[in-house]
Amino acid sequence: MNNTSMVQSHHFKDTFLLDKIGVSRETCEKLHYYYCTLSEWNTKVNLVSRKSIESSWQRHFLDSSQLWLYAPQSAKTWLDFGSGGGFPGLVISIIAQELNPKLKVILVEKNKKKAFFLEQVSLKLSLNVRLFCSKVEDVNPQKADVISARAFGALRLLIEIAYMHKNDKTISLFPKGRTFSLEIKESLDYWKFEMRQISNLLSLDSSILEIRNIKVAQ
Repeated sequence: MNNTSMVQSHHFKDTFLLDKIGVSRETCEKLHYYYCTLSEWNTKVNLVSRKSIESSWQRHFLDSSQLWLYAPQSAKTWLDFGSGGGFPGLVISIIAQELNPKLKVILVEKNKKKAFFLEQVSLKLSLNVRLFCSKVEDVNPQKADVISARAFGALRLLIEIAYMHKNDKTISLFPKGRTFSLEIKESLDYWKFEMRQISNLLSLDSSILEIRNIKVAQ
């Protein structure tokens, strides 16, 4: 069974991103296991909003997977903070298991129930994950090659946290909605940085902000 038929058999659509990334049927099956586990746990633990669970394949899984396209292949550590139900960090780790097995994904989630869920999926799939059940501000600097956060807070806060955990070549990838221009303006009062706006492949109203070379504004 090829990737597309496997996904469609479980009512998943829009597999062009997985085809573009180039993952195998086995990786698709791991994503499907994660999807089913998320759906099961979400009846008892609020991992994602109950309104979004039916559309979570595109809204959460595919939306997270596209970040892989903009990360350097040489990356060895990926820090994802405010991981919640695992987006994008757990999705990235599943993809990395096939395409970059040496990549360690560091998940930071302060909610104990969500962190336990992340741990269980990671163990089941033997993912190269390190998990902190903590506030990201309390985690020692990770000097990560890639940093991500999704639906965590305003860009100014994201940049502040990225600054704490960056190295000299870190790329930060932050998905944002239509109002991000206001967040950029506010951030520039506190930070200097290089930014590239990337079109979200699934939503015309959204973008991915690629942030580099963060420095404190003088």
